Amino acid sequence: MIDNWFSINEGLAAAGRLPAVSRLRARISASEIALLILCGATAATASSFIRLGLRLPGHSIILSLIPMALGLALAPRRLSGLIMSASAFGTGAVFNLAGIGHLGSGAFVSLCLSGPVMDLAVSKFRSGWKLYFGLVLAGICTNLLALSSRGASKLLGLDPGTRPFDSWWTQAIITYALSGAIAGLIGALLFFHLRKQPSDPEAADAGISR
Repeated sequence: MIDNWFSINEGLAAAGRLPAVSRLRARISASEIALLILCGATAATASSFIRLGLRLPGHSIILSLIPMALGLALAPRRLSGLIMSASAFGTGAVFNLAGIGHLGSGAFVSLCLSGPVMDLAVSKFRSGWKLYFGLVLAGICTNLLALSSRGASKLLGLDPGTRPFDSWWTQAIITYALSGAIAGLIGALLFFHLRKQPSDPEAADAGISR
């Protein structure tokens, strides 16, 4: 039964630009799990240490969603995003506790939710433009949830030294949604085909890699 939790998403696998490490009709492997953990850790590391200097509230999702989109392309299984977000959560928590990196409440929520929200999106939209739409929608939804967390922190006085909530949220609701859409679109463009790919019976028998 547990194997069914991580079954192959065949539509997602066929749409990938990169050869997947997953194989049809095979249970999830240790190498796939390690790959997904690495992608999640990379997302947390990028969010913690890379500064794009865009000065747009919510843009950090670009740093976290792209490594996770890569993970989905290389290991196109159900709940792959959950594994990556669990890894991102653990990595980000270690960085914060050790004082070697800092993730704000919004960025941390984005890390934790990106994977599960992407899982849900690609389960409904598996190929072609629908997959692109799903990843863009996942980015928007994730960032709006992050916006809610950041806004709550401001209202509770847990986010001192930043813009007051009243002057912040009118801009943030736009930039968070826009940043989420851009992150989802970049991830889709980099790792997935826009057009549905023709099926290849020989590749299906040998595995997903093309």
